[in-house]
Amino acid sequence: MGSDDGQVDEAPMHLEWISAFYIDRFEISIREWDLVTSLASQNGYSFSEAQEFPKRGPGWYTYADRLDFPMNMISWFDAVKWCNARSEFMGRLPLYYDPLTNEIIKDQQLTSSSLINVYWNRSGYRLPTEAEWEKAARGVAAGYKFPWGNSIDGSMANYKLSGDPFDNGSSPRGYFNGKQQIIKKDFSFGGENRTPPNRKNFYNLYDVVGNVSEWCWNWYDEGWYKNSKNTGRDDRGPDLEDLSTSQPARVHRGGGFSADNSGESGEPLRIAFRHVGYPDEFSTDRGIRTVRGDFHDPLWADAEATHYGNWLFLSWLGYFYQIESDWTFLPIKGWVYPVGHGSYDNWLYFYELDSWLWT
Repeated sequence: MGSDDGQVDEAPMHLEWISAFYIDRFEISIREWDLVTSLASQNGYSFSEAQEFPKRGPGWYTYADRLDFPMNMISWFDAVKWCNARSEFMGRLPLYYDPLTNEIIKDQQLTSSSLINVYWNRSGYRLPTEAEWEKAARGVAAGYKFPWGNSIDGSMANYKLSGDPFDNGSSPRGYFNGKQQIIKKDFSFGGENRTPPNRKNFYNLYDVVGNVSEWCWNWYDEGWYKNSKNTGRDDRGPDLEDLSTSQPARVHRGGGFSADNSGESGEPLRIAFRHVGYPDEFSTDRGIRTVRGDFHDPLWADAEATHYGNWLFLSWLGYFYQIESDWTFLPIKGWVYPVGHGSYDNWLYFYELDSWLWT
């Protein structure tokens, strides 16, 4: 992790031991964000006004659903609230909480001095630590600047003046998958007629560099990699009280479409580059990609019993029949169904229509 040939805060290059985790293959889309927030706002969550107005790609681009662009204009505070909301939405226990009150982070008015802790041993959604992000982005490419090697151009990622067709905005998630045709007339800054290669990384992740930079959990400390408190094992960065600044900031990684990847700028699309932002700020080139710890706590643990046998009530989605197996929830299709062999296996619940269907 880190680099001995980059910025001061990236040194030294060092080993980090990281527990297993799951990570989103793509950056969170506007569609995914809206799906969760629409129900979260009905269940005690509040978000900033800015997140209601994300940039939906460049104005000229009409070839794909504009909700498939990565979500942006979200503060770090919005991000942790959304992770909690997504956990509840998917039947998992939320992770972020106020250590003074033990209240889950939902609608609090947060500031840089707000204390926020994490239930690290639960399977809910959260932001990656810097170490998790760099591991996922780098794969086995130890020492490389980028996931595929030491060079980059507009056929590989979306960044400022790269020559890709999205220089003025984000690209659809997973755009650089080898299937798209780049035509010169589509380029906002000119370019070549060619089909880019598939630029998924070692772990099959897309857009880990460029497009939108991704919020991480860690507080920023320039000298953290040299700090003796960094044990190199599941490192989560400094605590708030360890920081010597009156304006603490959080880290985001990967660089966005507005990043100038020149040497004079420190090549901010490099995997090791540590971007910094205040937790209440937002930008059109900043979004999130979430992770989950490799834990297997039961789904829908907060379901309420009813007077009807195995029927349970879920505050977000309605009534469900309990069986021994887990529930499977497919938000894209809009329904929930149980996996098993009971007489109720064929019932599908459509939360958007508040109705049931027998199949």
